[in-house]
Amino acid sequence: MRSKIAVIAMVFSVFFACQQKETEQKNAQNDTIKSNGIDGHNAKNSLDYVGTYKGILPCADCEGLETTVVVNENNTYCVKTKYLGKGDKVFEKKGTFSWNKSGNTIILSDMENAPKFYFVGENTLTQLDMEGKKITGSLAEEYILSKQPVSNSTIETSENDNQPTVNLNDRIEAKTVIKTGNPAVGKFTLAETKWKLVELNSKVIKQKGKKAYFLKLNSKDGRFSAFAGCNNMMGNYVMKTSFSLSFSPVASTMMACPEMDLEQKFAAMLEKVDSYIIVEDELQLVKGKKAPLARFKAIK
Repeated sequence: MRSKIAVIAMVFSVFFACQQKETEQKNAQNDTIKSNGIDGHNAKNSLDYVGTYKGILPCADCEGLETTVVVNENNTYCVKTKYLGKGDKVFEKKGTFSWNKSGNTIILSDMENAPKFYFVGENTLTQLDMEGKKITGSLAEEYILSKQPVSNSTIETSENDNQPTVNLNDRIEAKTVIKTGNPAVGKFTLAETKWKLVELNSKVIKQKGKKAYFLKLNSKDGRFSAFAGCNNMMGNYVMKTSFSLSFSPVASTMMACPEMDLEQKFAAMLEKVDSYIIVEDELQLVKGKKAPLARFKAIK
């Protein structure tokens, strides 16, 4: 009799052990699914993210960057920015957006050299850095945009605005002028400083003649002037965001000189530029994350 009871007890012990192990495996599996964001509980599937978000973001050389981001249900967006204290011009960009794998961050398309990652929270959008990471430090909370109390949110247009608007979907047009710019930290600013060419395409430039090879940007009319040995060059420039920079095709006088190779390379270089860096008295014109296309020194 005792042996039968012992056998029954052993059977029940094995049964409950198996049940416990199965339960633990299911719980572990569920935890894995949730940790991967597959349980559907993320911003994309759980939050009412569609709407209009507004705020004033930090600005390098203005009172603040007044920013409006409209997020639509059909995965389209509209971003409007205005440099406070720098005129009434509003810059507008439209496009489509996608989500990251975790479903908590939207990624704006066609935003070259500009913030394109926004973390989606409860009635907030938080602008992330250029690599999609949260901005830290004392200004971290100033990169948060708040959702506006509107019933229907669609792509905003500028048809009813009294403020002049620059459409940033078009790269550069002859009439497109941005009168504001963000200089880097330092003594010299991008515009209004005369920059002497010292290196082009990784080659040191030796001055010939008395006239310096230079580049100068004028923030009052959004135009630039330049010289590289022969003709006077000129054109428009555009700064879509902080530290981004684009030049229009270069126009020049029509003088014929014995040596024009440097001038032609200089003009071709300007049309490739998409951003700039200023370190102390040195200006670097850059494309992407590659080595500088050209280096300049401020002429004091």
